[in-house]
Parts: sequence; structure tokens; C-alpha cells
Amino acid sequence: MLRLLTVEDDPVQARVLRHHVRQLGYEVVGTADSAAEAEGMFRELEPDLVLLDIHIKGPVDGVTLALRLLDIHPVPLIFMTSDHDRSTYERALAAGPFAFLEKPYADAELTKALELAVAHHARQQGGATAELPDGGALVPGALYVRENNRLLKVHYDDVLWVEADDSHVHLHTGSRKYTVRVSLRELEGKLPGGRFLRVRRNALVQLTRIENVDLRANTVWVGGHEVPVGGTYRDELLGRLNQVG
Repeated sequence: MLRLLTVEDDPVQARVLRHHVRQLGYEVVGTADSAAEAEGMFRELEPDLVLLDIHIKGPVDGVTLALRLLDIHPVPLIFMTSDHDRSTYERALAAGPFAFLEKPYADAELTKALELAVAHHARQQGGATAELPDGGALVPGALYVRENNRLLKVHYDDVLWVEADDSHVHLHTGSRKYTVRVSLRELEGKLPGGRFLRVRRNALVQLTRIENVDLRANTVWVGGHEVPVGGTYRDELLGRLNQVG
């Protein structure tokens, strides 16, 4: 689940924003009303995305705060403001936001802003093609899978195996299955190199999560689940394992 930090000094608007974000299925890890508080929360909580008002209490406004946060580490930022002053808008643009919301905003606008922020950040961090069509957006260390109006974070480490059917790919973790509309070949090209291996035409397994290999049945076990291995893929699989005895 996408983890958000919100920065808003109006208590009523902060409460409404938290409600909207949670209704969309995201997690609000903290709400700050000043730059000092926001910077402390940012360092401690390490959110995936920051929603911040340009005008907050204290000597440091949201634009300057955004630059400070980006100096700590890159993160998607979404500015919010009810001020239509051109100079303020240009200062905000110079800080490189991934989206810009003018108050009051609708839920649909907030949803699009969140998705655009994640997708744009993925392009900057992950290279030329960081998005999965109709399925999710790739970012370092994790895949954000779109499910209805939510973006769900799936860490690469949690993926046990991947299987494909005609038009979808299913990512299996220890707790659940995620489905995206993308080809297995396209997904395979975006996963971390060397960690996932194709074991049959329509399936990949994460090598570090293999528990045992049944040589007679031509299957591997990952996370307590048995995954068949195609005959033409067996030699490559065995060659990638550090065998003794």
C-alpha cells in the first residue's frame, strides 16, 4: 500500500485530506503542519509520497520544504494550494512537483495526481519504460500494482513466483495474488536481473525463494507452493543453483 505523508496547517483541511486519501485505499503515515515537523516525520517514516500545501505555518513554506526533502532523498511530491498567484506557481514549478492540485479538488483529481506522481517518479528512477500498461508502475525495490482506484506496493522480495495466462500476469506472494494486464515477457524485462528465472513458458520463480527441487517430478517449491518446471528449462535452473554433494 502506498504510504503518504501529508503537510497541511489547516486542521479541518488536513482531516478532510486524510479521509480522502484513506478512502482511495492509501495509508497516511503522518500529518505535519510545519516544515520542521514535516522534515522530522519524513526522515523517520520514509513515506513513498508527500502531499504538501504550499502555504504552511512558520518561516519555511511548502516550496522550500520540498527542496529540503528532495535533498534527503528523491520522493514524488504533490503540491496543493488555493493561491492562484503566478509567482507562487512558478516557484512551485521550479521545485519539480510531480503533480499540482488547486483547492478545492475532487477525489478523481486526487486519484489522478497520485497515480501520475508514482508513474513520473518511476520514469526518473527506473529508466525509459517504467510503467506497466493498465497494471502498475515500477519503482526501485517494488512494483505498484493498480487495483481499482488503489496502487498497492508489492516488494520484489515478497514475490515467490509469477505465472501468466492469455492476457494477464499473476504475481504470487506469501499472503495473496496480484493480477496485472501485461505480458510475461514485458514484466520479465522489468524485474531485477538475475533474481527471477523462467521455469516454463508461462512462469517465473524467484531463485532466492526456492526451498527445494524435486528432480523426479520436475517441480520447485517456493513458499510452500509447488511450481512445475518445463523440460527445456530444467538444465538452466539447475545450473543457477549452488549445488553440493
